[in-house]
Amino acid sequence: MASRGNLAYDLSVYEPKKAPNPAEEKRSDIKVKKNPVPVVRRESAFKFTVRAFFILAVMCAVLYGKVESNALFNEISDLEDQLASLQSENITLAAEYEARTSLKNVEDYAENVLGLKKLDKAQIEYVEIPGDTVIEKVEIENKNIFIRIRSWFNEIKEHLGA
Repeated sequence: MASRGNLAYDLSVYEPKKAPNPAEEKRSDIKVKKNPVPVVRRESAFKFTVRAFFILAVMCAVLYGKVESNALFNEISDLEDQLASLQSENITLAAEYEARTSLKNVEDYAENVLGLKKLDKAQIEYVEIPGDTVIEKVEIENKNIFIRIRSWFNEIKEHLGA
């Protein structure tokens, strides 16, 4: 086992107590303040006024910011309410527009106001083209100079394959 030094023990407990000395008793009547009261330094009135004004200015700035943000939030709320009412009005108008321009209403207007009637099968005519379905280019005899130049460029373009 390792030995410990005297660091772990308070050996002053085992020392004999001294008899009180009458001279020391007289000294004990005189009270010595061990912890004196700290002296409070007073700052000048100018510094106090400047600090108070600064604190007041900061408080006013914070208060003004709160008032302005509250006003902006109120304005945003009013605009959102206005937007909601305009959106509902838009939906109403869109539904009314759809109702007016429905196929049934258009057909009724065409029949009653314009006097049109639905197409009957007897009114349909089919056209048959005899022979091949080929389109032929018809030459026009009265061509001015600009049309001839344009057609010449078109022929060159077709010949080149562009």
